[in-house]
Amino acid sequence: MTTETKKKNKKKIVFLLLLVSVIAGLSFYYWHQKQQSVPIISADILPERGDATDREMAVKAQEIADANYFTLTINPQAVFENGESEGKLEIINPATNVYPIAVDIHLDDTGDLVYSSGAIFPNQQILTARLDKQLEKGEYKATATINIYDPDTKEKQGITEASINVTITN
Repeated sequence: MTTETKKKNKKKIVFLLLLVSVIAGLSFYYWHQKQQSVPIISADILPERGDATDREMAVKAQEIADANYFTLTINPQAVFENGESEGKLEIINPATNVYPIAVDIHLDDTGDLVYSSGAIFPNQQILTARLDKQLEKGEYKATATINIYDPDTKEKQGITEASINVTITN
């Protein structure tokens, strides 16, 4: 072998050793690097300040769920002594709601509006009322349309309906 060939072989060996060293160093770094897990938590359920304990997060999550839950009590039998008198209506917007409501009652056969409540805020009720339209003696099938409003913007958020019977006894 000539000296020139020996120099070339020596350069190749040095290059290969250097390459193996770099690969070994990178492999060692990769395998021994600590993995940092970052939990992702929605900002909507984080407490304002302090440590976010499981209990605090559960309470905040329940508050958010409760704010999106709607319940209503309405008596399906509205009874009035006559078409002009105050009668038993019973519309209750419980304190558990966050949404104000307004109730309109329309007769099913004619579509006539016979009652409009105006705003009923959470923890308010209407137990008795007068009809907005005088009705003759008899039983009337009707639909109560419950309009649900955003408490901050006052914009309508949804509608639900309930069937009721309006009875005029005299």
